[in-house]
Amino acid sequence: MASTSSSTNRDFEHFCHKVYSISIALAMAMCAAGARNETLNQMLHVFDITSIEHLAKTAENVMHIFSLVDHDTQVKLKLANRLYGQKTYKLPENYLSLVQTSFKADIKLEDFENNSAHVVQTINAWVEKQTNKLIRNLLSTNDVSRDTRLIIVNCIYFKGTWVEQFKEHLTNENADFHEADGKISKIKLMHQKEKFNYAENEDLNVQIAHLSYKSDISDVQFVFTVILPKQGISLDEVERKLTSQPNLMQQVLSDENTTIKELLLYIPKFKMEAKFELNDVLVQLGMTNAFDGNKADFT
Repeated sequence: MASTSSSTNRDFEHFCHKVYSISIALAMAMCAAGARNETLNQMLHVFDITSIEHLAKTAENVMHIFSLVDHDTQVKLKLANRLYGQKTYKLPENYLSLVQTSFKADIKLEDFENNSAHVVQTINAWVEKQTNKLIRNLLSTNDVSRDTRLIIVNCIYFKGTWVEQFKEHLTNENADFHEADGKISKIKLMHQKEKFNYAENEDLNVQIAHLSYKSDISDVQFVFTVILPKQGISLDEVERKLTSQPNLMQQVLSDENTTIKELLLYIPKFKMEAKFELNDVLVQLGMTNAFDGNKADFT
C-alpha cells in the first residue's frame, strides 16, 4: 500500500520496512511510547526514529493512510488498536492521551489478577470481530497471568478485489505443485493470461509480478506482490538475502523498474497461518532492556 503524499509515504515506508510488519511496528511503537531512558533509546534505535515526538507523528501518518479508505466501496481495510490494562494499575494520563491521539487506540480495564481467563476470552472475541472471524483464539490462558499489567493488541483486516480477476472456470482442480523439498503435490491452481506490472531482480534472482486491487481512492494503491525464484534458485536462498539485506525488499516492492508485460500467471489456492515469538529477534536488533525485568523502564 502506498500514498501519493510524498512525506507521509516516506514515513510510512520507513516505519514499516524497518520492522517489516505494520502490526508489529504499531504494537511496539505503542510500547515505546511508554518507555523511558535507555529502554526508550534502544527502542527508538530499532525503529531508526529520533524521538517520541517523531514516533507519534509517524504513527499519525500511518493511521491517516488507513483512514483514507474508510469510504472505499472496493476495499475493506480495518486497523484496530486497543490496550487492556489491569484495572488496579494506574496508567499515566500523558501515555493514555498519546496512544489515543496518535494511534487511535482505546483502553479497556480488566481484572487480570482474579479472572485472567475471562480477559483472554474478551480479547479473543474483540480480535475475532475486528478481523471478520479470520483470527480466532489469538491468546490462550497460558499467555497471561495474574501478574499481567498491560496487553497491547493490534489487528488488521483487508479484503479486496483484483483489477484483473481470475476466472473460476479456469481453475485447475488437480495441478502439480513442486515443493521446496522436491516433492510434487496436487493442488487447486488458478491462472490467467493478462498484462501486469512485471520486474526482475538480479540480486535476488527472482521474477516479480504486481497485481493491483480495485479502489475508489486515487491517493492510495493496493497491490499484491508475487515473488518467484528463478529456475535453480531456492526459496530459502531468497529469504536469506531478504533477511540480511532489508533494502532488497524495498526494491522488490517498488514500481520504479517495472514494465507492463503479458504474463501467463499461475497462483495456487493457499492459506497462511503463523505464530512468532519476537523477543529474541528484537533483542538481537538491540532492544535488550525491554525484555529484561531488571532493566526495563516503562514508568
